[in-house]
Parts: sequence; structure tokens; C-alpha cells
Amino acid sequence: MYGNRNYSSYQRSGNPLDSVIIRLIIANVAVFILQQLPVGMQITKYLELTPKLVLTRGYVWQMLTYMFLHDNLIRHLGLNMFVIWMFGRTLEQVWGSNRFLRFYFACGLGGAVFSFLFAYNTPVIGASAASYGILLAYAIMFPNQQLLLWFIIPVKARTVAIALVVISLVMGFRGTGNIAHFAHLGGMAAAMIMMRGEYQFRRVRSFARDALSKIPVRIDFDRNEHSPSTGRKESSAEKIDSILDKISEKGYENLSETERRILEKYSEEERTSDDDSDTVH
Repeated sequence: MYGNRNYSSYQRSGNPLDSVIIRLIIANVAVFILQQLPVGMQITKYLELTPKLVLTRGYVWQMLTYMFLHDNLIRHLGLNMFVIWMFGRTLEQVWGSNRFLRFYFACGLGGAVFSFLFAYNTPVIGASAASYGILLAYAIMFPNQQLLLWFIIPVKARTVAIALVVISLVMGFRGTGNIAHFAHLGGMAAAMIMMRGEYQFRRVRSFARDALSKIPVRIDFDRNEHSPSTGRKESSAEKIDSILDKISEKGYENLSETERRILEKYSEEERTSDDDSDTVH
């Protein structure tokens, strides 16, 4: 499947490695190559997620490392990396690299939690929980975006996400095949919690800010906090919060051109900040 319209052109200047998605893909491919070596079986056993081992032996790292293991080049690794690249690049463009990375690993942890609940004794590997979470987030932000299934059939992103939830539920309870359907659902559940949770947090913060602004008496503990530059930063943050709230409620396509430009500028500043923070002097 792929989208036949691109709301964010995702044009990045400079080194392609500035994209956290490219780095994740490289990491997944590198680990897959290691799995093909003579010691690959030992690496897989050590890094794959087996919930029972996490609880009985303390293998807590498996809750994240399992995301970088795959058992097949095309159907498993290739498909997951394609979904992450195809839909994740837009999310990274809108959110910035740091937030996207947090979201990515949160979806992976969601898949791990569901594996504890529904696959306690079964080893789980793959980035599918993250890729399903990314696809759900994309569908929430771009619900009416047309995707082409098998490059032929046009389907709305919202419909694809709903279909994946239903299929994963049915196949998970039927217990057919060796696919971790409940891990997929865990990734999607984490994506929903992350997106709705952040939306609710921004609403509460906005309400608290408005309530505090109506208090007639204020105590200034630090006069420097109310400098013009700080005021501008707070105003800019409020605008970004408002735009993100609108995306959560109505989808990206309902943003005005002005709102999209503001968001693109913010995303570019976030990426620049990410690059600066990665530099060690």
C-alpha cells in the first residue's frame, strides 16, 4: 500500500542520516545481517522477547531489542521497514525526530506488554508493533488520505487502520500462524494512548494556564522569566499546541496553509535542535 497524495513533501536538506527513520532502518538491517552469521542463532535467542524470561531471569532489555530482529528478509524485515519509511517520514516531519523516536519505542513497548498478556511463553521478534502504531497514528492524522492497496485499490487510511485492528483481533484469538497479532494490537494501543494522552495533557495545561492568568495577584520569583524573548517562546508553544490539538481532533488535512507553515517551521527548528544536541564537543 502507499499514499497517492503527500501532505508534507518531506524535503530534508543535508545528510539523509539526519532522519531518525533512516537510522532505524539501517539499525534493523544491520541486526538482520548479524542474524545471518554463525552466531546469529545465539544473538536472536539473547535479544528476542520471551516474556517468561523477562520476569524469571530479568532479561528486561528484550522488551526493546526484540524490535530489531526479523526472521525473513522480504515479508518481515522488508515489509516493516517499508511501512515505517512510508508513513513514519510524515510523522517525523510533523513531530520532529525526538518525539517520533519516543513514539516508535512506546509502540514497541506496547507490543511487549500485550505479549506478556497473550504470549507469555512464546518468543516474539520484529518491528511490527511499531509499524502498526505508526500506521494508526498516520490514519488518525490523515483519516481521509487515499492509500492504494497492492498499488491498485484506493482505500482511506482510516479504513485500513480499522481493518487491521479487526483482522489482528480475529487472527489473534484464533491463534493461527506464527504472527504476533496481539503485539500488533499492543503497538496500536500504545499509539492511541500516546496521541490521545498528549492531546488531553495539552488541554489540561491550557486550561490551567488560562485559569492562572485570571488570578489578579501574581508573585514574580524571577523577573527574567518574563522577558520579551520568553514571552515569544510561550506564545509560539501555545500556537503549536493548538495546531497539534486540531490535528488530533480533525486530522492534518484540515489545517490552514498558515497553520501548516507554522508547523513546518517548528518541525525544522526541532530537527535543527536535534542535530545540535547530537554534536559532542
